[in-house]
Amino acid sequence: MADAAPRFSSLILLTISMRFNVKKQHTPLAFLFASLLCAPGKVMADTASIDATAFSIEGNQLTPLVINNQLHYLVTSETRGLILTGKDQNIISTLPGHFSQSDILQHNGTLTVAALNNDTYGVELYRYNTGTDEFEKQQSLQADLADIEALCLSVSGEHLTLTTADATGQMKQHWLADDHFVEIRTVNTGPGIKSCQADVQNGYVYLADENTGLWQYDHHAEAGDGRSLILTQHPGVTSEGVEGVGQAAGLTVFVSPDAPVVSVFRNDSISEFKINGEHKWEAVRAAPFNNKTVIGLYDDDSESLFTAVLPVSAPQTAIRRAQPADGHLTAFAQTDPVARFGDAADDPAIWYNDKTPESSVIIGTDKKSGLDLYDLSGRRLQHLNAGRLNNVDVRSRWQVAGQELAIAAASNRTTRTVDIFLLDPATRNAVPAGKLPSQLNDLYGLCLYQHTNGVDVLVNDTDGSYERHRLSFENDKVTGKIIDRFTVPSQPEGCVADDENAMLYYGEEDAGVWKRSLDISNPEPSLIAKADGAVKDDIEGMGLFDVDGERYLIVSSQGNHRYAVYAITDNHLLGTFDIVPDLEKGIDGVSETDGLETMSLPFGENLPDGLLVVQDGHNVMPSQQQNFKLVSGSSLAEFIRRHRPK
Repeated sequence: MADAAPRFSSLILLTISMRFNVKKQHTPLAFLFASLLCAPGKVMADTASIDATAFSIEGNQLTPLVINNQLHYLVTSETRGLILTGKDQNIISTLPGHFSQSDILQHNGTLTVAALNNDTYGVELYRYNTGTDEFEKQQSLQADLADIEALCLSVSGEHLTLTTADATGQMKQHWLADDHFVEIRTVNTGPGIKSCQADVQNGYVYLADENTGLWQYDHHAEAGDGRSLILTQHPGVTSEGVEGVGQAAGLTVFVSPDAPVVSVFRNDSISEFKINGEHKWEAVRAAPFNNKTVIGLYDDDSESLFTAVLPVSAPQTAIRRAQPADGHLTAFAQTDPVARFGDAADDPAIWYNDKTPESSVIIGTDKKSGLDLYDLSGRRLQHLNAGRLNNVDVRSRWQVAGQELAIAAASNRTTRTVDIFLLDPATRNAVPAGKLPSQLNDLYGLCLYQHTNGVDVLVNDTDGSYERHRLSFENDKVTGKIIDRFTVPSQPEGCVADDENAMLYYGEEDAGVWKRSLDISNPEPSLIAKADGAVKDDIEGMGLFDVDGERYLIVSSQGNHRYAVYAITDNHLLGTFDIVPDLEKGIDGVSETDGLETMSLPFGENLPDGLLVVQDGHNVMPSQQQNFKLVSGSSLAEFIRRHRPK
């Protein structure tokens, strides 16, 4: 049977009914009420009708699944527990209990069931042993102060992931680590979530909201709280929420008791099937079988289970299959979080102490409130409430006025100045030492350049303008004068100066990486790397790192949560790496990095090859304010040696 003709459901933008095709929008929560836009359905006149067959066993959820190429069903019951049957509904195995819903994960030959216990309001995890036909309890997750109301299972990398939604309106993701669950991520969803399903193939989590519709979230543990709303409306229905959702290898089905249809969402479009008879569907689960989709349904009118076959198959390929990173690194430490939630932590710098390298300091900007200083364990040493500081850089051996100074410079978007700080190695604190006026309207990125004549600050504007300031020091104050100006075609931010070779590397966020000579007048800049292929815009922070006498440029590829490594000799891209979680250390991975800093000097016996510091856009495990992650230079050097040309 060919795929039935899909039916169009009217689309909703705020309270306006839309009658034309439109792409779904991915919206952060802050803009939710300005952009409630659903995924489209192709405009068609009719809805295909299919029959449903009543299931012989009572329960409140029916999940089809395939075991050894044979169709089976799992009944979830609030009175009888879990009941596994064959295709002909003969009972194969039972687990007594009181369960309101469940989810199944089949991965690497193992069948795992998560069930929501009505007695404890917590989740119980079972492995189904196909040899003995028994459910073997593995773990449990107790509810906190709020009842868990929805759950789903998935795999993230090597980790079994349990996603839950509770009565207070929070979605939480947990990883199973040996014999316990580790909380990874918390997202505020709002109350009313009744069902959950993960589409691992395309990297989404779907939440059925009884008040609004079907929410689509990024499945990645490091993702933010952005979401898309898949919304339908039918004639005569004033408010149409969604209570049930099912997933079948990239094909998503969902139901509402207010609509007499089963909706199918795939390839960014919706088709619908009306099941003959009068029903109020509250739950649905799905499985691919024989190039069709088998669904299990719960009808609230009759309080009965049904099964049906949809004449549609799962997509052949994933919509969002990304090119994998070339390597994976982990952090050995992380800094204390910044003071406030939101986009706050931005750019780090390293203040190197050549007398006692272990006492070196990480300096990070908090673009909501100032500057933070941390030791190499990540402990905060000092906070300076200095305004909205965006980028920071350090030079620790400035020979001026008969003395050697360590200074930090930061772009201040509050005062539109370049703020200079003197760094005291005795106290490991920073002291304000001057504000350089700028003619830029919106100070953004910044880096320092040390040369035979002193130290320069290069600072940019979001409009693409650059200023170069030459620093002076007198009477314990740092001043400066503008000695050069230049522009890039569009918004820049990150930059780094190669002091030895008098070369500036700087990013144009949407385009790539430029380089420009710093020792000649009016040099011709060149675009040395584009933001395409394995490197995704925005191009953000960058740093220089030496391995075996060769210098490499490390760049934040923010669009895919990775870092690109280029050889500066020929601008060749060695590869990309990401920073992944370390469950043993309890440190999460890194995503959406703004600024970074690298240094290949030894920091003591634990860091003989240097250090990489990166901003983490989503600090999870558990969810907290943003911070900075510290990665051993040995790990970075090993990646470079493995991927550079032989």
